Formats: sequence, C-alpha cells, structure tokens
Amino acid sequence: MTTAMEMTDQKKSPWNSLEVVKLAVGLLTPLLLFWIGYAANAALRRAEESSKQLEAQRQLAETRRTAIQALSRFIYERRVRAELLASALRRNAQKPVAASLDELVKRKQLYDEAYVVWNANHQANLLLVRQVLGAKEYSDFESVVESRLVKLVFAPLDACLTRAYDRAIRGGDPRSELDTCGAPELLQRALDCGYAITDELFKLAGAGGDAEQARSIVDERCPAD
Repeated sequence: MTTAMEMTDQKKSPWNSLEVVKLAVGLLTPLLLFWIGYAANAALRRAEESSKQLEAQRQLAETRRTAIQALSRFIYERRVRAELLASALRRNAQKPVAASLDELVKRKQLYDEAYVVWNANHQANLLLVRQVLGAKEYSDFESVVESRLVKLVFAPLDACLTRAYDRAIRGGDPRSELDTCGAPELLQRALDCGYAITDELFKLAGAGGDAEQARSIVDERCPAD
C-alpha cells in the first residue's frame, strides 16, 4: 500500500521538475543574451572595419588621381607653351613687326618658365607615377615618361624651338627650321603621348584598371622610336 508520505512525494515531484527548469532557464538566459550581444558586436566591428577599408581605398584612389592630375598639368603646360611659341615664330616670320616680335619674346619667356618648372619637378613627377602604380622601385611607366616623352619628344622639340627662335631674333625666317626639325609632328606626338600616359595612369589609379592593357595602349600611342 502507498503510504501518505509517498503520495506526498509524488505530488511534489512535478513541481520539483518545474523548479529545475526555471533554474536552468534562469542560468541560460544571461548566457544567451551574452552570446547574442557578442555576436552583434562582432558583426558591428566587422562592418566598421569593412567601412574603414573602403574609405581608405577611396582616399588612396583620390590621392592617386590628384597626383595624375598634377602630372597632366606639367605635361600639358609644357606642350601648350611649345605650341604657342611655334605659332608666334611662324606669325612673326609672316609679318615681322615690333608687335609680333614682342609677342615672340614674351612667349619664349613663358615657354622657358614652363621648361624650368618641368625640369625642377621632373623627379617628383616620376615619383608621382610610382605612387600611382604602388611600385617600390623604378617602374615601366617612369621609363616611358623619361625615354619616350622627354627624350624622344620634348628634348628634340625644345632644341627645334630654340634654333628657330635664335634665327628669328636675328632677322631670319624660322619656318624652315621648324619644318626641318618636324615641330608639328613633335607637338602632335607630345599630345598623343602625354594623353596616353596620363589617361592610362588615371584608369590604373582607380578600381578595375588593367596594367597590361594600359601598357599596350601607351606603347601604341607613345612608341619607342
């Protein structure tokens, strides 16, 4: 027979189980909340790090684009000053009066200033190219600037303009000198080569630039001969 005490214990057992469940829930709830908070904080930190990385990449791309814009200004200023001087040389030869001679002298001075600015910043320009490419050592694009744009275009163009100017201020006709040394072709090559270098570098400074394709385009528009 079941005693009164056993009956009492049987009645108490469901309540004892319920108390155990309550105790377990009470212990697990803080742990669950801690885990949820930890996971949420971890996800937030990852999002913040990703955002910082994207912002750093954006700022780097912007810095590189600014560097290319600076290089472009140096190239185009020298080229434009050369074109204006060549134009003044031809105009003075057609009508050698005091006004045209004054214009010629002024444009030669401005060209000389652009020449000095270019040479004073030449090494910095090469470093700008290296910065854009993220290169640690002398890069192919730096070689293109030095050996093709400067050596094959700007240097012979400068010599051509100088000889033509010297002839003009002595009363001679500079047009034959400009034609003989190929000033129109050199001016066009300066435009094509300068544009190819700066345009492709600008693309490489942003996302998705293709270095191999950029070099192919530069080789085509800025040949080594």
